[in-house]
Amino acid sequence: MVDPNDGGLSRLVVISTRPDGIITGFNSAAERLLGVSADKVVGQVTPAVFHDPVEVDRRRDAIAAQSGEVIADPFRVIVAQAAVGRMIEDEWTYLDQSGYRFPMLLSVSALPDEYGTIVGYCLAAKDRRGQLQAEALLRRQAKLLDLANDAILVRDLVGDTITYWNDGAVRLYGWRAEEALGAYIHSFLSTTFPLPLEDIKREFLEKGFWRGELVHITRAGKAITVSSRWTLLRDSAGVPSGSLELNTDITEQKQAQKALKDAHEELELRVMERTAALREANERLRVLSRRLMEIQELERRAIARDLHDEIGQALTAIKLNLRELRTLPNCEPVEEQIADSLEILAQVLQRVRSLALDLRPSLLDELGLVPALRWYVGRQAERAGWDLQFSVEGLTGRPSPEIEIACFRLTQEALTNVVRHSRAKRVEVLLEKSSELLTLVIRDNGIGFDSEAVRTGSRVGTSVGLSGMEERVQLAGGKITIESTPDVGTQIRASFPAGPAFDGVPEVSP
Repeated sequence: MVDPNDGGLSRLVVISTRPDGIITGFNSAAERLLGVSADKVVGQVTPAVFHDPVEVDRRRDAIAAQSGEVIADPFRVIVAQAAVGRMIEDEWTYLDQSGYRFPMLLSVSALPDEYGTIVGYCLAAKDRRGQLQAEALLRRQAKLLDLANDAILVRDLVGDTITYWNDGAVRLYGWRAEEALGAYIHSFLSTTFPLPLEDIKREFLEKGFWRGELVHITRAGKAITVSSRWTLLRDSAGVPSGSLELNTDITEQKQAQKALKDAHEELELRVMERTAALREANERLRVLSRRLMEIQELERRAIARDLHDEIGQALTAIKLNLRELRTLPNCEPVEEQIADSLEILAQVLQRVRSLALDLRPSLLDELGLVPALRWYVGRQAERAGWDLQFSVEGLTGRPSPEIEIACFRLTQEALTNVVRHSRAKRVEVLLEKSSELLTLVIRDNGIGFDSEAVRTGSRVGTSVGLSGMEERVQLAGGKITIESTPDVGTQIRASFPAGPAFDGVPEVSP
């Protein structure tokens, strides 16, 4: 007799009967589920009272149609298929005391004596409502999985064979579920892994999940890239039993990424080509600018020489001739005109000499940068009435001609701007040489200016002063900074490499 207090069977309805069906045993689970106490049924009724009579009649008709036998007793209909050594199991609809119908899975066993004669029956029934609800839930969940666009599949861990294949997998790969179930997944999909499969499996079992990109081949032979997420499944004992795999088609995304990468690389290549072309054009422009400045200096030198040697000498000859005319007899009538002409000639000669010196002072070529600067800034200070401070520190040799010209022209341009715009009272010019740099600093205490506005004007072509100075310094290999503060003054600092540019020829003071 089954112990009704056994924990494993406490929810299993167990009813025992005599051969005629009268109940002889009725466990506590039967009492709870059917809503009646054992003393109300034992020795009084058969289990047929708990069965749906409509269902009993339907099954009676089915037996009669199959065997030709008509069974009147409802209990005999329930145990009709049971025999010694043969248990029958089927689903029946039960009724509780209130008339509520619910499904039960009924197992019927015939109980024989020592001679094999049936002396009773044992009916074991299990409430299927929870199971049916779970199955319905599973069906709904499976339906949701089939509605998913992603491929969802399950495989066992022993042989990596497919045990579940949703409609999303059918749409993605082209194989029906019956074709995929039981197949070795990696051969079935011709999987290409980003890492060795053994390494992926090891990580998967250690962490319980894995994510990566796989390449699969569809039924149509098309290679697709999927974002694959694996989740480790465990049985009720916590032992790994399978893998839930979710695959999302990212083929178009990968193609778009590749197209974007190719376009980016093409753009970078074009930018590099244009940059190289621009760099080459800039280099040609620097060469042309340097050559232009060299030509300008040569022209300045030639014009200065012509002014000094030819025009100056011609004017001097005229002056001498006029002086000689003054010594001739009978020149009193034109004495005043000769005196005026001599005075005009003196002014013209002075102007010619000034032009020649401004174009190219001979001191720069003959004696070097320091004497030329000292002479030039001194002359400008005398003309403008500045308080001048000129100093030279650490300079014992001559820079290269290119640097000398750049320093002189920078000073010339800067002091011209001071005269025209700054209204300065004090000007400082400092020439300093260190082990690595030759630095020229020009400061004034004038009204200053808005450097950004001047640079903007330079960019649009209305002002070329700053850009011209910067270009000249850069072409000589130097760097220049220009700082100006309104009502405080301006500082220009230009630095040139001092090492190999110096030839060691000492400066000569004028």
